[in-house]
Amino acid sequence: MKLNIKMTRKKLAILILIIIIVPIVYNKLSGLVTGLIMQQMMKMPKEVVVDYPVNTNSFVQAESTGRVEAKYSIDVMARVAGFLQKKYFKEGDFVKKDQVLFQIDPQEFQLEVRNSQANVNQYSALLLNSQKELDRANALIKEDLVSHSYVDQSLASRNQNQALLDAARQKLQLAKVNLGYTTIKSPIDGRIGKIKITEGNYVSLTSGPLVNVSSINPVYVTFSLRTSDFVKMLRASDKFKDVKVKVQFEGGRWYDNTGVVDFVDNQIDKNSGSIQMRATFENPKGWLVPGDYMKVSLISPQKFKYMTVPQACTKGDAMSGYYVWVVDKDNKAVRKDIKVSDEIDNHWIVESGLSAKDRVVVAGVQNINVEGQKVKILTKKEYEKKQKEE
Repeated sequence: MKLNIKMTRKKLAILILIIIIVPIVYNKLSGLVTGLIMQQMMKMPKEVVVDYPVNTNSFVQAESTGRVEAKYSIDVMARVAGFLQKKYFKEGDFVKKDQVLFQIDPQEFQLEVRNSQANVNQYSALLLNSQKELDRANALIKEDLVSHSYVDQSLASRNQNQALLDAARQKLQLAKVNLGYTTIKSPIDGRIGKIKITEGNYVSLTSGPLVNVSSINPVYVTFSLRTSDFVKMLRASDKFKDVKVKVQFEGGRWYDNTGVVDFVDNQIDKNSGSIQMRATFENPKGWLVPGDYMKVSLISPQKFKYMTVPQACTKGDAMSGYYVWVVDKDNKAVRKDIKVSDEIDNHWIVESGLSAKDRVVVAGVQNINVEGQKVKILTKKEYEKKQKEE
């Protein structure tokens, strides 16, 4: 009985040992087998899709968002003090240059003109009389009938009256100017805004704007271009002189007239990385309203030739540089460093590093780990089918 118990314990120990060892051996064997399989798979050519760089010869385009601005926007101010008697326009109307807008009470200024005119008349009479006295003194001095001091006094009196007359005339001229300022006119052709100070109020130089007048033809459209778009457009034009500028309304309709670039800022904005620009548009019907936002499209006057590759097939970054994998005649992967300058529709413009005959890996880039690696070229359809199956 005791012998049977000992045998049972031995068998139990063996069983426990088997239970512990078998999984360890299995794991090691499976790992070894998996490693061998992976090695064999690594030796198998990786499947990729290749394509040639795209050579394009087309007009360069760039887009931005712009804002319509009046070429002239003028706040109409009172230049003399007085009560605002009347306005002669309807808010929102189109007005012409020199059209009367407001009338300030002119009575005080009319009186000033009359007083100044009276002073001119008075000093004119005094001057005439003193001139006659001087003429008589000059005639008498020749016959030695008056002293030289008398002649000098007559001359001084004439000159004094002349100076007083000149001052009176200037004061009259100023009075007439101030009287003219009581009639406030539009400084430009344009659309008049909402009145800010109504009739009956006392206005002066410090009262602020009475109303604003903004020109409507032509108008400006200001916008910013990214540095890349700016360089791209500059290369395809003569310093933007011949670039066509189009604007689009919110509903999708394009404005009929083409704009002309008339201003390019002299530096890139450090915060936005863009440069401020402006185009002038003829606006005879007033469809472009100052303050409105528009989609802006710029088109180069001449075609620009460039080579592109998809951004998705490139590796690296702007700091260290970009590169692509190219498949040589032996179906081996070759790394080629490229220099890019700009981005168009998710493609890089390639400045150097590639030729038109290079077979660039455009799909399966992740399968290439080292230069010289064997690859298997598939068509795009074959590759997509394989991806779906996996």
